[in-house]
Amino acid sequence: MLFAHESKRRIRAMLTTLLLLLALLFALPAMADDNINFTLSVEPSSLTAPGPVTVSVRVVNAGETDMTEPVMLYDPSGALVPTFGDGGQALIKKGDYVTAQHTYNVTQQQLDEGKLTYMLSYNDVDASGNVVVKSLSASAALTFTGTAPRLTVNRTIDPEVVRNGKTATVQYELYNSGNVEIKNIRVEENTSISANAQTVTSLAPGERKTIKFTATMRQKDLTSRGKVTYKAGDESLSQELPAVTIPKANPGLMLDEILTADKTSIENGDTVTLTLTIKNNGNITYSNISVTDAKYGEIFTNLTLGPGETLVREKQFTLSESTSFKYSVTLPDNTGATNVISSNEVKISVYNPGQMMHLTLDATASTATVAQVPADVRFTLKLTNNSSQTAKNVTLYHGATRITTVSELAPSQTVTIERDFTISQAGKFRFTASIKDALDNTQTFDSNEITIAYAAPTAAPTAVPQVTVAPLVTVTVAPIEVLEPVASQTSGYLRTAALVFAGLFGVSFLLFAVSTVMRAKRRSTSRNAYDHMDLAERRDYTEPARYGEADIADTEPETAPDALSEKPSDEILKEDAPQPVKQQSDDGGAYRLTREDSQLQPQASAQDQPAQDTPAEEAVDAPSRRRRANRKPADAPSEDE
Repeated sequence: MLFAHESKRRIRAMLTTLLLLLALLFALPAMADDNINFTLSVEPSSLTAPGPVTVSVRVVNAGETDMTEPVMLYDPSGALVPTFGDGGQALIKKGDYVTAQHTYNVTQQQLDEGKLTYMLSYNDVDASGNVVVKSLSASAALTFTGTAPRLTVNRTIDPEVVRNGKTATVQYELYNSGNVEIKNIRVEENTSISANAQTVTSLAPGERKTIKFTATMRQKDLTSRGKVTYKAGDESLSQELPAVTIPKANPGLMLDEILTADKTSIENGDTVTLTLTIKNNGNITYSNISVTDAKYGEIFTNLTLGPGETLVREKQFTLSESTSFKYSVTLPDNTGATNVISSNEVKISVYNPGQMMHLTLDATASTATVAQVPADVRFTLKLTNNSSQTAKNVTLYHGATRITTVSELAPSQTVTIERDFTISQAGKFRFTASIKDALDNTQTFDSNEITIAYAAPTAAPTAVPQVTVAPLVTVTVAPIEVLEPVASQTSGYLRTAALVFAGLFGVSFLLFAVSTVMRAKRRSTSRNAYDHMDLAERRDYTEPARYGEADIADTEPETAPDALSEKPSDEILKEDAPQPVKQQSDDGGAYRLTREDSQLQPQASAQDQPAQDTPAEEAVDAPSRRRRANRKPADAPSEDE
């Protein structure tokens, strides 16, 4: 149903537009003579989406006659504008105009085209008396921007610096600089400012609203840190403002002797320069400073003094009488307070010609350097009266120490004073002459400055020792008769040393040979004593008689060594030659290893053999006989044979 209705509306709009274009085409030949002015404007001209706009229309009859036929105003859809004239038509007299405003819903097609066009139609009579239809059109530009949410936030802090116990105000100005409505705007501050957030329900495009937070300054600086969240349609947006420190006020004006003068005594009609000096060691900024004097009124205006700065201003005055100056300084600051301070008083004495004293004091010293401190130095002072009247009771000082007083000094007179002083250190020295003048003012006159330096004493030069040059020594060759005894004596020493060395070498070689023979003998004895016992199934050295005592044969002859074939030394060095080992099977079918040694030990000679063995000897020799009984001759047949 809605689709059919929308289609009909579009068809009607198209037909209306076509009719207007046809009427415009038929009216084109007459438009050149048209005396009607037709203008059109639209607000807003930028849209993010199709929607209502306010259209303003103005029609002027610029012709020479009144209209006899009304003009009719049509909107872009082809409908009469009801707010124009009487239901959409108006009869306009010459020189008169008709305006109208109405709301029109702009379509997406019109946004895409970028303009909104209205049509004005009316009847007119041509020169032939025929009625013709004339049409005029006017367009207003449209801009399609789309959705562009934008929130501009401006933060201000007042005051910039806050005194202890005073209140700081943080203000947020919220401005909708986009083209869509913004809702649920929430502003949060740092807890040192406020723990509670503030909310703005909505902001239309171009609308502004302001919210404020307040905080009291205590012992520490305050910190402002803002966070803003809001919604544009279904989109959630946010922005954060950087942290800003709100400092606690720390006044630091230096107000001692802020007013000085280049001269305190002048003659009538002379000029004196006064200087105002204010130093700001605090963190407060002073602006729009004004300075006034009770007699001379406003001295300075619109001065500024920032933290760490020094304000210096000079003002010249021409005086005809003695005057005392005392400035009043007004200092508004960025804490919201205004301070009023008074300067110190400066008195300027004005003398008539001839009343003013003029003295000069010249000083010299007996030395410009000292080699030690303390040191004695003589100073010479010359005091001259350059004024036109007698100077009385002129007192000379060094610092606060009075030196002497000159009771009277006539004009142009000079007096010389010499004094010996013990100075405790090197440095600069200056003297002062003081006198009371005709106005009972104390005037002082300084001498020139004398510099006495310290110079360490120069050490006495060290005497250079005289070097004695050794006499020249001449070397000559000794004669032959002198050299021969020396050579003979040297040769004797060498022969003696050679003999001693040869003897030592012979003794060492003999000891080496003996030790070699002894080591060989010990090795031979060790090898002979290695093992001469039978290799039987078992050995028992505690009860030897239990094994084969009945089988011991004492009839085995012992053969004496051949005295001709072996020398005694050979008997000492000879080793027992091992005999072949035979495998002998016992009754169980196993084998027993036996060593068939014909001689286990060297046999004694016939001369050394005793006639018969004593019982003791038999007992001693029993183990040996048993060993011999167990051995078989090399040629004896085995049991198997």
